[in-house]
Amino acid sequence: MGRFRTVLRTPELGPGEVREVTTGATPVAVANVGQTYYALEARCPVDGTNLAREGRLAGDYLVCPGDGTRFHVATGHGPGADARLRSYAIRVRGNEVQLGDVKSGVA
Repeated sequence: MGRFRTVLRTPELGPGEVREVTTGATPVAVANVGQTYYALEARCPVDGTNLAREGRLAGDYLVCPGDGTRFHVATGHGPGADARLRSYAIRVRGNEVQLGDVKSGVA
């Protein structure tokens, strides 16, 4: 099992919200979808938009405002093989949202 570190507290991220956190130098988008938390690479692979700052949630998808690409929050999958975000392990302990290692995605 990988290491986890606290990146925010549950009251800081309401349902339907996305927040940017970092792991090393990598920006990560943490999303709250119906009180379930997901963590994805924050940069759109198509146009480079920071999805944590500029993207929006539409149901179970994080949508890039620049090109309209939709990424499934649970898997990071977009509409094609090149449109995929790394996803990170995430867990909630008490009121702490904790980020873990990359669990899937592109190299």
